[in-house]
Amino acid sequence: MTSISDETNIDKIEHKSKKNIALGTIFGYLSIFVSVASGLILTPWIIDNIGRAEYGLYGLATSVISLFLLDFGLTATTNTYLAKLRAKGDKDGVQRFLSAIFKLYLTLDAVFIVVIGALYFLAPVIYKHSYNALQIQTLQYLLLIVGGYSLVSFPSTCFSGVISTYEKFSFNKIADLIQKVTYLGLTIAAIQLNWGVIGITAVNAASGILAVIIRFVYMRLYLNIKLDLKLKVSRSELKSIFIFSAWSLVYAICARLVFNVTPSILGIVSNSTEVAIFSVVATIEGYIYMFGAMTSSFFLAKVARTENGGTPEEKRERLQALGEKIGKVQFVVIALIFLGFVSVGQEFVTFWMNGDKTFQNVYWCILALCAYEVLSIPQIAFNSAMYTEGHVKPLAINAICKAVINLALSFLLSSFYGAFGAAIAIMAARWISFILDNIAYKRYLKLSLSHYYKKIFIRGGITIIISLGVGLLCHFFMPIGLEHIKIKFLVNGIIFVITYVLCTYFITFTKDERTYYFEVVRRLLHLKKKAAAVEAPKQEENKSTEEVIENKEEDGKQED
Repeated sequence: MTSISDETNIDKIEHKSKKNIALGTIFGYLSIFVSVASGLILTPWIIDNIGRAEYGLYGLATSVISLFLLDFGLTATTNTYLAKLRAKGDKDGVQRFLSAIFKLYLTLDAVFIVVIGALYFLAPVIYKHSYNALQIQTLQYLLLIVGGYSLVSFPSTCFSGVISTYEKFSFNKIADLIQKVTYLGLTIAAIQLNWGVIGITAVNAASGILAVIIRFVYMRLYLNIKLDLKLKVSRSELKSIFIFSAWSLVYAICARLVFNVTPSILGIVSNSTEVAIFSVVATIEGYIYMFGAMTSSFFLAKVARTENGGTPEEKRERLQALGEKIGKVQFVVIALIFLGFVSVGQEFVTFWMNGDKTFQNVYWCILALCAYEVLSIPQIAFNSAMYTEGHVKPLAINAICKAVINLALSFLLSSFYGAFGAAIAIMAARWISFILDNIAYKRYLKLSLSHYYKKIFIRGGITIIISLGVGLLCHFFMPIGLEHIKIKFLVNGIIFVITYVLCTYFITFTKDERTYYFEVVRRLLHLKKKAAAVEAPKQEENKSTEEVIENKEEDGKQED
């Protein structure tokens, strides 16, 4: 029996959604700030403590496990189906689906135990030309730790999906924040106690498990969503899930073949130093992506709601408007991060890596990897719509093309140019995939991409030219020597950010958009003033009460 509740009240949902997105954004960027700060502090410290070779082993173990720990498309399936069920107000359907998908996760966990065991015993054979016996033994321990954590966290991805489906983004980000702070504290302790790369990996896993427990408790107690494995799902529902998951699986496999397989390729055709370099590249690329795409998971539920009611033309118009609104904000954020790195990235890498020239190619690798994200991340709403409307197959086919191109180029270029060659291979594969994805958006979603690009990038392009020009002028002509590299980084970065923010406000945003965002800020300030106004009478009342008591006490003293 389907239970329809207030979840069908679109106005109420949208009102709560805006509030949840605002809170989720605040806590999300706070979590990213902690993550980036801890990474900036810990990464060079860890490398100095355990050495480049063992740091490369950590990156290799993580990438190998993530490569084989495939979710068979279940993460995308979970998020998409939960969003559609919630959009219909079907809470019973949410619980039935959650029961079915969790059983599938547990079944796959049993298979992955065998895979992780095989990796453990085959590591001496696979990496015998790149690492010595002691390093391989360390790698085997790391595989067990990372693999064990993955087996625990893998089924629990549906917990995060449920929380996002009900648009409680702030709690998901709070759980991330708790995990980051816990990891930071435990890692510092592990370094101080000289636990080595094994201890550092173990505390990372422990902090992740803590976040899993927090999300489960919140889902069960606050959202009142039960994980009842006894609930049954009809055959038609299971069939739909498996068909959708099959293409999602292809997409997931190909995504891993593009990025996560790179450390293994470098470990085979190059050396441990290049693996360590790419690990640093992956860390920075992850930070840039996190800042740009932090809110990307917030909009799946909104995209799902655009499909409810109206003619196909009206649905397309709603999706087009939503995509352009989301895309412009995403563009502003990711362009700020990427262009900032273009302007001051060399200074940043130099002082972050303590002047170690081994990592001098990190800057160019990041430019190669992340340039396409300035265009791809703003299209997150269209990518989500392909999932919610069931057009996963064309995305999967595009991903296959991307993976084939990447694998072919990676083995060739990595053998000659190491981590930089791998970055060039990924860059070529990503840009080809971006073009193919845009063709799919045009064909299946019937969108006006020309209108989208004009809306997002014409004004934004002017901001890019001016801001990047100012940033590069500061980089080449700022009269601050390399002996003061940190000061140069801060001065150039502040000048770039001020230039970008001003250009964004006066050029990228239209007059209506400036008015809208100004009104948003005004409302936030008004809410604070309102809260203060409510608190003031209470304080005055308490003050008056205290005065009355004091007066009575004084009268009593006089009578005595």
